[in-house]
Amino acid sequence: MTTQRITIVGATSGPGKSLLLKLDRLGYPVTGIGRDPEKIEQIRRILKGSKAAIQAIDVSKDQTFLESTDILVHCSRPDLVHNLLSENLSRFIALGSTRKFTHFPDQRCRDVETMERLVISSSIPATVLHPTLIYGADGFSNIERIIGIARKCPVIPLPRGGMSLIQPIHCDDVSAALMRCLDNDRVINQSIVIAGPSPMTYRTFVQTTLAAMNLSARVISMPCSLVKALAGITRYLPGVPLIKSDEVQRLLEDKNFDTHQMQNLLSVIPRSYDTGIRQYADKLGGCPGTD
Repeated sequence: MTTQRITIVGATSGPGKSLLLKLDRLGYPVTGIGRDPEKIEQIRRILKGSKAAIQAIDVSKDQTFLESTDILVHCSRPDLVHNLLSENLSRFIALGSTRKFTHFPDQRCRDVETMERLVISSSIPATVLHPTLIYGADGFSNIERIIGIARKCPVIPLPRGGMSLIQPIHCDDVSAALMRCLDNDRVINQSIVIAGPSPMTYRTFVQTTLAAMNLSARVISMPCSLVKALAGITRYLPGVPLIKSDEVQRLLEDKNFDTHQMQNLLSVIPRSYDTGIRQYADKLGGCPGTD
């Protein structure tokens, strides 16, 4: 077990929160950083009586916490990296995104690419993990949006029949991968994709999600142009999740990745989506938002 002081930026939701609580249970000296007062208070109640801590800090304005940090785990916005790279650090671990591989780049894609370049080229021993679609935790809306649409509409239209590939990864598998980077010299200056164990079609992904949540909406095939048109009107439909045109466009891309590097360097064997989504459904106690 490392005795170095660990700080997690973006510790109030998703993999950052999962990692904070896991390190706390194992007795690591760890501090989480976030900005949402309500979430911070919730985590403080969980951590009450432990050595771990959670602080409200805007890292774009205040970096004094870096003076008492040895290992920094960055699970927040990639553009914040400019404020976080410090020569005082013995290790820097960043969570990026496989969005960097898209053929339809947006600002997030460019921010992830910039973060990776800055981190890997720095003098700090560093690792960047690029997860595929993350599910199974608060703060990630992909599953919740599918559920939200299914509760309002009898059908879910997908371009080209939803035959593009996707490889979602459970939040706890992401936090396990982050943890394996803390004192692993094999991953220094490495950029590693982390993903679910095997690809599935987007159609199967949606159908498996609906089945786990006991929802009966039907998946149908529709031309991309029509799906984009429907996405455009979601902003005017109360209770229906907002879907952007570029998100529809990215549904046409295959997002399948080799996980050998993840397994060999990090020794993380990700759970199947069928297992993970059922665990998430059990955690939620059924479909969110139902009476």
